[in-house]
Amino acid sequence: MKPFIPKALPETYFYEISGIARLSEYEKNVSDYIVSVAEKLGLPCDQDAMGNVIVRKPGSEGMEDAPPVMLQAHLDMVGVRGPKSSHDFTKDPLELLVDDDGNLHARDTTLGADDGYGVAYILAILTEDTPHPPIEAVFTVQEENGCYGAADLDCSKLSARRMIGLDVLGDPENGICVGCYTSDRMIVERAFTSSGLPVSSHMLWLELRGIQPNETGQPVHPEEANAIKLMARLLSKLSEEGLPFRLISMKGGAAENYVPVSCEAALFCENPEKLSRILNQEFEAAKRELQDGRQALELLIRPLESLEKDVFPALTESDSSALCQFIYLLPGGAIEIAPKDRKLLATNNVGLIDLSEGRFSLVMSDQARNQVCKESIRRRVSLLSDLYGMELRIELRYASWEYREDSEMRRITKALMEETYQKEVIETVCPGGLEACDFLPKMPDLDIVMFAPLGGQCHTIDEWMNLDSFNRVYAFLKALLKRLTQ
Repeated sequence: MKPFIPKALPETYFYEISGIARLSEYEKNVSDYIVSVAEKLGLPCDQDAMGNVIVRKPGSEGMEDAPPVMLQAHLDMVGVRGPKSSHDFTKDPLELLVDDDGNLHARDTTLGADDGYGVAYILAILTEDTPHPPIEAVFTVQEENGCYGAADLDCSKLSARRMIGLDVLGDPENGICVGCYTSDRMIVERAFTSSGLPVSSHMLWLELRGIQPNETGQPVHPEEANAIKLMARLLSKLSEEGLPFRLISMKGGAAENYVPVSCEAALFCENPEKLSRILNQEFEAAKRELQDGRQALELLIRPLESLEKDVFPALTESDSSALCQFIYLLPGGAIEIAPKDRKLLATNNVGLIDLSEGRFSLVMSDQARNQVCKESIRRRVSLLSDLYGMELRIELRYASWEYREDSEMRRITKALMEETYQKEVIETVCPGGLEACDFLPKMPDLDIVMFAPLGGQCHTIDEWMNLDSFNRVYAFLKALLKRLTQ
């Protein structure tokens, strides 16, 4: 790879913001930079207490009275570094590199193309003298850790009812995002009665590992392996085979919205040999079902060894069986598939589990194309929770941006994109949350479309963005703004 030397205007702005630390909650310097650019250009701007910035640019000559357009991007980025990197995302600049295929990377860190590309585009539009309607440029903060900036933004200061969102880095280039899923966080809890068991050879430690999840940001696949669900399936098989056991602990997962790649459990069983035979048979059956060519699943069973205590609190046999059945029966993976086009409508991820000292907690997140599909998942989880005596709490992670049949922005963007690329436009729905979901409750008549250059592996040290595509899409953005004046 070679160092990145910017050539075009949006490249220059991307390079400059990459030199400013902009981790979520550390956006003050980049927010101040946006203000400084606006002041140099003589454009009015508002900067709120959180660091959100609104910059206004009048329409080009003869287009001053055209309906305004909102351009929107977020200033923060996800900060992930390689194991050997000493990069400090609160103060260090990114080191940008270009590979032989013309793809931009950062040395051993995330690139921040999510959403640096959008910020660079908007700054370039504010700088260039090209045909456009009046522009309201909205730069938000804290998107990556919860869309807090967009949620706090005073939208009464905005008059635009047409929006071009610039925050969907990916594939294809001839695609437009026309909606995004909604998601809940569901927390299930219960305190079980437990009693102490002295350490014995009948205590076992189990571990499931080796699961290879889908790429970050992708919806859960119908055949996605889930270590927590698989562990519950194996342990439920013990009850089906008439072999009682007592759970001591269970732990797995890293976050509610990531597929758990491993799960551990400790238990007591009078017949460890039969337990191992049943678990291994069911484990082999599960592996045959997956057959996706990516998994490297392992099931480890060994005696529980402890240097810390002589007695462990364990659930009763009936509670142990019921708890594993509950987890096994929870909806997981793909929940709803559209009959017409077989597209994924809703998923649920059993993401975190912890059973310790008799206290149980489990955290899930659903993703759904609309409120109806989400409600279907919530009802199933609620019914199961009631049946098994669990306490359920539901929190909104993000609302949906639902597809608008009458979207004028989509019609205009799609027509221009087909003219530009001479290809059929692919409409996509983002499986994750977008700040559009925070604008819509405050601006219900907002007509939104989103698009992006080619890129991928966001939120990882392998994040990349294609420079040729970056410049092509910027040219398309300028053409679209001109079209919106007609």
